Amino acid sequence: MAIFEPNIYMREIKELYSEELALLKQIRSYGREHSQGKMERVEKIKLLLLFRIYSNLYSSLLLTVQVLKTGKISFFQLPIGLLLRCCFTDCLFALYIQRAGKERAYEELDLRTIEYANSMLERKEVYRDQVKSTGKILDDVFIDHLWELTMEDNFLELLTLDDNLEELTVIKQSKGQLKDAGFTKQNSIKTKDIVDFLVAIPELKSVAMRLYHYFKYFSQYEHFSENGQGDVLASMEKDGNDNIHLPSAIRALGVGMEEVMKNRLSKMNK
Repeated sequence: MAIFEPNIYMREIKELYSEELALLKQIRSYGREHSQGKMERVEKIKLLLLFRIYSNLYSSLLLTVQVLKTGKISFFQLPIGLLLRCCFTDCLFALYIQRAGKERAYEELDLRTIEYANSMLERKEVYRDQVKSTGKILDDVFIDHLWELTMEDNFLELLTLDDNLEELTVIKQSKGQLKDAGFTKQNSIKTKDIVDFLVAIPELKSVAMRLYHYFKYFSQYEHFSENGQGDVLASMEKDGNDNIHLPSAIRALGVGMEEVMKNRLSKMNK
């Protein structure tokens, strides 16, 4: 965030707070109006993505309040940037599943669920700690069995049971199994591919590119560099090394969210 003098700096933070608060109110209003009754799958997923964006944006708002209280952006710019990166990622994905067509959107959602389930298989150690934190005295073998039962209950159709062992063991879905199941891809779509798809839609081209540029900018925050995060070359003051105008970022996110909330599901059946 470029800082030329304290009063301009604080005006920008206040503007950021105002933009975040307005977008949060807009998302909340939409969620209240459209979260009732039975929903088509993509519409349901869209609401889940809106909830994720709302949660991350609300956390960013709380950090913005701390900047206003302390006057220090350097301590809070990293978590704000990470939160906003998630917001832009989810906004792009929400636009994609609305416009990709039913078959393509459903396969993408299935792939992501399978990837999620596969990832869950690698956190058994975390589950052990969670169970042991309850104070119950259980050995690791029994806890592992509980873990497998939990995975089977939640992801049975997405995983494989190895029946060559004495007890059934949940194992990952392989790329070969995905291919045999009729999937055209073995990995979920990348953000750049999502953007390439969206920019081919004339009315979404500028919106998608602007969302993507901010996504790429905030992606700098995810990776460590000894020079810091953000646009360090444009640093103007010692307290802050980021030259981005954060209120503009929220406005760009807001434009994307307006497209998401237009409820354009008419093409899903094509």
